[in-house]
Amino acid sequence: MDQLELLKKDWKNQESSLPKVSKEEISRLIHKRSSSIVKWIFIISVLEFIIPYLTLLFTGYDNKSMSSYEKIGLSNFMTIFYVITSIIILYFIFLFYKNYRSISASSNPKKLMQNIIKTRNIVKYYIWFNLIALFVVSLIVMYKMFNSQVFMDSLPENTNMVMIWLVSIVVIVILVVFLWLFYRLIYGTLLTKLKHNYKELVSNGVDKL
Repeated sequence: MDQLELLKKDWKNQESSLPKVSKEEISRLIHKRSSSIVKWIFIISVLEFIIPYLTLLFTGYDNKSMSSYEKIGLSNFMTIFYVITSIIILYFIFLFYKNYRSISASSNPKKLMQNIIKTRNIVKYYIWFNLIALFVVSLIVMYKMFNSQVFMDSLPENTNMVMIWLVSIVVIVILVVFLWLFYRLIYGTLLTKLKHNYKELVSNGVDKL
């Protein structure tokens, strides 16, 4: 049982003449816990952005992949895609940081509730953006690759292209589902805790302070 649950239990055992102090204490604890959760959302999003780029930088895989894209006429498209998605993700990271600062600086329960809702919505938009971006770019790469003469010449004769298309689509779906499960595990856990904090504020009437 955490500190907040112990406080709520003690509050219920107190006399009815002392509810406001307890509400303020509950608000303070929920505020502290929510601030910590949003801070972790910000930290994880930064790591999620930096680690893949560092991996590509040190392994040299990025140069190899761009060389492959060039062979199927997608080098310019992928460069633009990387730039645009990076800018959008950096904007999401900025919003996470902004919400963290807003929650940390404000002690108003109603403002805290608004920031919790805002943070949850932004995280959901962030997740959907990444899932859709992965799915769309994978389909484009697959389409261009299968229509590339270089790729077609590398295939054995009598290759069943229908089967290759089906297998490729299944692989793309698996990648998207895997990413969704990752987000579900990491961000979903944090969002559930934020939702719990919001319900605590409402159920204890803290938002009416």
